[in-house]
Amino acid sequence: MALNAKQTQQQRLMLAPNVTLALEVLRMPLMELQTFLESQCEENPLLELEEEAAEEQTDEPLQDASKDAREHPEDEEWSPDHRTLSETEDPENDDVADDDRRLERQTAAPISLRESLLMQWGCQSGSPEDRALGELFIQQLDEFGYLEGSREEAAAHAGVELARAEQVLKLIQRLDPPGVGARDLRECLMVQLEQTGEEHTLAYRIVASHFPLFVRQRVPQLAKATGASASEVTQACERLKRLNPKPGRAFAGSLPPAIVPDLIIKRGERHDDVELNDQELPQIRISRSYYRMLRDPNTAADVKEFLATKFRQAGWLIRAVGDRQATLLAIGRCLISLQRDFLERGPKALKPLTQAQVASLVGRHPSTVSRAIAGKTIDTPSGVFRLEQLFATGLAQNGHAEQVSDEQIKGAIQQLIAEEDPQHPLSDEQLLRHLAQRRLAVARRTINKYRAQLSILPAHLRKRRL
Repeated sequence: MALNAKQTQQQRLMLAPNVTLALEVLRMPLMELQTFLESQCEENPLLELEEEAAEEQTDEPLQDASKDAREHPEDEEWSPDHRTLSETEDPENDDVADDDRRLERQTAAPISLRESLLMQWGCQSGSPEDRALGELFIQQLDEFGYLEGSREEAAAHAGVELARAEQVLKLIQRLDPPGVGARDLRECLMVQLEQTGEEHTLAYRIVASHFPLFVRQRVPQLAKATGASASEVTQACERLKRLNPKPGRAFAGSLPPAIVPDLIIKRGERHDDVELNDQELPQIRISRSYYRMLRDPNTAADVKEFLATKFRQAGWLIRAVGDRQATLLAIGRCLISLQRDFLERGPKALKPLTQAQVASLVGRHPSTVSRAIAGKTIDTPSGVFRLEQLFATGLAQNGHAEQVSDEQIKGAIQQLIAEEDPQHPLSDEQLLRHLAQRRLAVARRTINKYRAQLSILPAHLRKRRL
């Protein structure tokens, strides 16, 4: 009997330990990084805090360790006292997404929705492109778990087809909490039903095919459209009402009560500048005593091998911290330069700006910018803001290159509704015409989307509540 043997060859990209460490450090907010560095100093004898090193009073000069570093091809030259790198260096391969989100860090602040999803996503298998795309989708979620960004833009950033982006988004929607990653309320409810295996129920059919009738609670019309009885429709609607319309609401707010900003705007006589808030960050260096032991020819071979391994790990960490600081500072300076009006006048003055644009200006990959800003904050004269708040998608106006941010349009919608006649609230169609008079070209579906994000009820429900 002839046997047909089929061989398949698979390639899997494995990140080097120093690259994985650099990506992890880049992601960490200030307080998390502080805890991590302190723990590393406890685990690695070659590392010590600056204040501990100062207690060692010695006149013996410390030899440059760059020679030892050059003996390991995976390392670049550095000295024991080196803590920063050139701002032009990128610690990661531009084509590699973060392949290690499995390390949980204990922080004082409650975990956020994005942090929870990133940890879950890090445990999923997939290609580097899919991982990067999934992280981008997670970064585009609002505080309630809805997707704000465009699938097309995300696919273009990741360099994949739209169909593949849809597949990755489906995987994101399978994460916890149920309903996260949806683009609107209808999809949010459908995702939750799918996760509980209710795709073939009456409730699912109502949401999928007759959602406007469900929103208006038109039971007779729903019964006629579905062929079900009024009591069955009522039970199905009650099931839908038990679903969570805002999956991310259960998580802590985007800013914890006692936030320590990663960046601080320093106001000068002529202009503002950004500086790192590194006063709370431990300054680490190579231990002189253990480094002398490593260079001592009388040190036992097994001890020297152990110290050499810890020496390389210490170098990776020092370089990773330096790269993080340089990248974060470059992004911060770019943001205040581009969004100065926002910092002075508030969200209505926010200009359209994408992470890809900032990445191009600072010489980094978009995935690097995405990791660098995640969970980071900046202290401004107007208050503390998430770095993510300084980005906004833009809508083209009447075919011109000029764009307005979604925050500007949301602000206009809020103003119109605040000034409306309570007895005759403005419909979405009327809002569309009023915005057009202000030279704001917006699709009706966009108005509906923004109104939902602002938690503003439809016109007939606003009137009903008077």
